[in-house]
Amino acid sequence: MKNYTFLALLILLNFTPIKQMINLLNHFIIPPVNAITQTNQSPVGRIIKVDGKVFLKRHNWSEYYPAFVGTELYAEDKIKLTSQANLMAICYTNWKTWNLPKNKISQTMDGCLQAKSQCVKTPDGCVPLDVTRGINQVTITENIPYLISPRHTFLLPDKPLIFRWNAVANATRYTVIIKSPSEYIWETEVSENKVVYSGEIPLKTGIRYTVIVHADTEVSSLDEKSPFSKQDYLGMGFALISKSQQEEILAKSQELTQNLEGEAMVLSMAELYQKNGLNLEAIAILESFIESGNYTAAIYQMLGEIYQKIQLLKSAKDYYLKSVKLIGIDDVGGKAKIEAALGKVYANLGSKEEAIRWLKLAFNKYEKLGEFQQRDELKLSLEKLQEQLGEE
Repeated sequence: MKNYTFLALLILLNFTPIKQMINLLNHFIIPPVNAITQTNQSPVGRIIKVDGKVFLKRHNWSEYYPAFVGTELYAEDKIKLTSQANLMAICYTNWKTWNLPKNKISQTMDGCLQAKSQCVKTPDGCVPLDVTRGINQVTITENIPYLISPRHTFLLPDKPLIFRWNAVANATRYTVIIKSPSEYIWETEVSENKVVYSGEIPLKTGIRYTVIVHADTEVSSLDEKSPFSKQDYLGMGFALISKSQQEEILAKSQELTQNLEGEAMVLSMAELYQKNGLNLEAIAILESFIESGNYTAAIYQMLGEIYQKIQLLKSAKDYYLKSVKLIGIDDVGGKAKIEAALGKVYANLGSKEEAIRWLKLAFNKYEKLGEFQQRDELKLSLEKLQEQLGEE
């Protein structure tokens, strides 16, 4: 079979125009045996409201386990409700809610179509939003004015732009610079660790901007080694989304606020924002919900995930720890996900022993669930960390 496929590809390469060739190639790629499909890899929705007992079974789980608010759903997941239960999910493809029927087994793909690839259109093409979450130690230190906000995010146009950075001990003055890839846009000097952009030079959509902060203690935000890959469009910078994107997102957000309330609305809104790369907006709505006196595992977990994505790992760690304390003992899958994330965050921060402890907890839960790919990935991470400890 492989030989016939190879010959077919050669024929295509000789007679097919380049623009059509890329699409056709996808139909001839043979996945490896037992490979997990893209349908399983990409979440298509999230549970935003649960009343009563709800149970979930993934394609490789041996049995059903309780499901809770905040659980992400994959296309092949199977869900069943007891006669007195209710469940609402938000679907990522159209941002509509899905209310599951009672007394039957439902499959997520019946209610939520497969999610589109997560990317934002930029001058560099369709750029993936997520960043690699591997175990590579990050070199952020407290003695440099590393940027906190806006960091690795798209922004809505026509909103006040506030820059915040880490306050450096003994620093009394900071010089703040905004630059594009081709020119310096703005410069000012302040005594606090934040400043509002004057807006005297309007920022444009489709351009990646970088903020540089120099402290009078002879340290700079440039001293932070970028944790983002060179292929990442945003890096530690920011960009404005287009007017058309803004209108589309605002229309969807208005629909969500009209149809939902409380935690369900906040989770859906934050998901909408971060799926469109608006990490700063997502953080703002989640943290505002907490400031209003609402403390839930799902809200803390989502904040941990966003801070991990933008590589502010101390904040990610703090939110994950709050989430893992609140999550129910029956939520085996949810707890495993947070414990695995904590293990990676601690490893990235250089705390190897603590990382090993959390990764072992997650390893045991994934083995219980039958999530063998996740289990095996954690096993490799554990072996690497244990080897590093032995060398120290």
